[in-house]
Amino acid sequence: MSDSGIGMLLGQLSANLLWLWFIGAFVLGRVLVYGVMKAGHLRRSERAQLDRNTEARQRQEDPYKRPT
Repeated sequence: MSDSGIGMLLGQLSANLLWLWFIGAFVLGRVLVYGVMKAGHLRRSERAQLDRNTEARQRQEDPYKRPT
């Protein structure tokens, strides 16, 4: 069995580790992209509850604040 390409330059073990490194970087990238896309997205009911809580807290802290 003859090695070719990067396997010949680095050895078979190093080539396998390099492939594992690329696969791991790809998986990590996908996880990070998924997390960034999901961050900050609220369902309509969650957004409404957050707005109600914010308005109630603002009224509690400053009762003279005009509602918008």
